[in-house]
Amino acid sequence: MSIRDHYLNLLKTLIAIPSVSAQQSHLPEAATCIADAFRLLGAEVIYDDTYFAPFIMAQLHSPHPDAQTIVIYNHYDVQPAEPLALWQTDPWSLTSHDDKLFGRGVDDDKGNLTARMAAVAEYIDEHETLPVNIVFIVEGSEETASRYLQEYLVKHTQGLTADLVIWESGGKNDDGVLEIFGGNKGIVTFDLAVTTANTDLHSSLAGVVDSAAIRLSQAIATLFDKHGRIIVPHFFDDVLPPNQREKDLVAALPITPESLIEKYSLNAPLYTNRYDADFKEILYFQPTISIEGLISGYNGKGVKTVLPAQAHAKLESRLVPNMSPESTIQHINNHLVSQGFPDITLTMTLGQPGYRSDMSHPEIARVINVARQYYHAEPSVMPTSPGTGPMAIIHDALQAPIASLGIGYAQTYDHAPNENVRLSDYNEHIDIIKALINSYNESKHKIINH
Repeated sequence: MSIRDHYLNLLKTLIAIPSVSAQQSHLPEAATCIADAFRLLGAEVIYDDTYFAPFIMAQLHSPHPDAQTIVIYNHYDVQPAEPLALWQTDPWSLTSHDDKLFGRGVDDDKGNLTARMAAVAEYIDEHETLPVNIVFIVEGSEETASRYLQEYLVKHTQGLTADLVIWESGGKNDDGVLEIFGGNKGIVTFDLAVTTANTDLHSSLAGVVDSAAIRLSQAIATLFDKHGRIIVPHFFDDVLPPNQREKDLVAALPITPESLIEKYSLNAPLYTNRYDADFKEILYFQPTISIEGLISGYNGKGVKTVLPAQAHAKLESRLVPNMSPESTIQHINNHLVSQGFPDITLTMTLGQPGYRSDMSHPEIARVINVARQYYHAEPSVMPTSPGTGPMAIIHDALQAPIASLGIGYAQTYDHAPNENVRLSDYNEHIDIIKALINSYNESKHKIINH
């Protein structure tokens, strides 16, 4: 069996473990499987299950005393597979057809992890030793705001010096060009709730009695103006504006309002079209507030004429660097009170800050050069992504630049039914990680390319 086949079998085993952190489901089983695989690879392994999602750190050492260190960050937890009826294959079984691999977590993030493990294993098999120290950090709560990751890092990374962090995932854009990005937005999630009576009331009272559903809807509406712009006082006070290089990188990206509308068959006007804002700068460099879900009143079959006494909503705010989750929540709560909604209860649920790397850093340039030589084409370089992850937590612990690239493509469907990757992209990522490792080999002074 080839090394790549061995790690595809590991991926098959991991996909079969429904390690859903939102449900705290099967996390120790997945973590134990990964830790055992690292031991077989010859790594020095730390396995810590102090908290609900075990933490793994696996170190592979170069024999060279002055070797640099790459940290590879991944996670083994996944999103729930629901709605199951929309899957064309069993989400908990790695399935291959049309040269694609399907299954929950095949891209986000188990496939990226096994591809990188295969790359290290192949490099050692071909060269016997590593020219660079490689440290894998693998957590199990990334999909739930990386709870306790900071505590694990404080405990286990003291004295660890890193030169570069390779982030969990990434992929190719709609044009088939590899994307390399060095940042992401932070996030704070929160619940809003209101109770307006001790029981649901007859709707004949609607002319004189406020309902929880209307009251909560009105409170949420005060967060925005009629064009959809956030109007919470002090919400933007701490936003770190992009520098000129970051603006230039984002301006060069191929995404357009028209391509987004076409891709998702959008019917409502884009916010940026309503108030004539810069589409890319808003998407990549500005914070957001959005509603994840609303629950109130009767939603069953037929009609029930009631004024709901209770209403609940789940919201989130995507943050940019320098914004604090706690301060953001305080600004929103102060605004609701000032608007006459002191009875709206706000509860923060999850939060992590945002981060952006310096994309001109020499180690980021190394990654870009490896990709350029492998594909004989320029990668798409992005200072940040609109998504979220614990980059700020990792950077605070390691103080190293972060570059994200991975096995995904434009139709990967992360977090959705039919999550998939192309086998060709999976194998290319193995090659690129091997080329990156080899770029540290001073005796060769060249990169293994495509």
